[in-house]
Amino acid sequence: MTTHDDTIAHDAFLTVSAALTGYNAAELQATGCAAEYWHHVQQVLPEDILKKFLSLAPRLGKKDDDKIIRESYLPDRCLGPVARSLIQLWYTGQWVPLPQEWRENYGASRFDVVKIISTRAYKEGLVWDAIGAHPQGAKQQGFGAWSLEPPKQRGQADERNS
Repeated sequence: MTTHDDTIAHDAFLTVSAALTGYNAAELQATGCAAEYWHHVQQVLPEDILKKFLSLAPRLGKKDDDKIIRESYLPDRCLGPVARSLIQLWYTGQWVPLPQEWRENYGASRFDVVKIISTRAYKEGLVWDAIGAHPQGAKQQGFGAWSLEPPKQRGQADERNS
């Protein structure tokens, strides 16, 4: 049973994930992997660390996300490694374990191992969209795709309208 608190925490997870990845929460949800990733992060992180990690979510999604990420998450000895593993999870579908030093200081979890979360996670990794490619062996481009102009990169302006 999902409680209201679970929903708030899940929404905070998506808000933080959006700020870390550069994709919005709707795009992250559209991967179909958000629930799996949320579940995995909950298994890996001690509850107090997870609460600390999500505590900055209300400040995100406004206009200074990059500044908050650079100043509050990435340099932090506790939150930085978590943020980096979460970024890699969204982009590759693979959980990269937290550093040994982190585990010694904050606690180890049997779920904190190298793991591709699912076949869907591999297929929906943000890296494929970011580089304008397709996951090899999973989503083929289709016959004759080699003859088409490559898609525009994410965030690239349409040069014809400039």
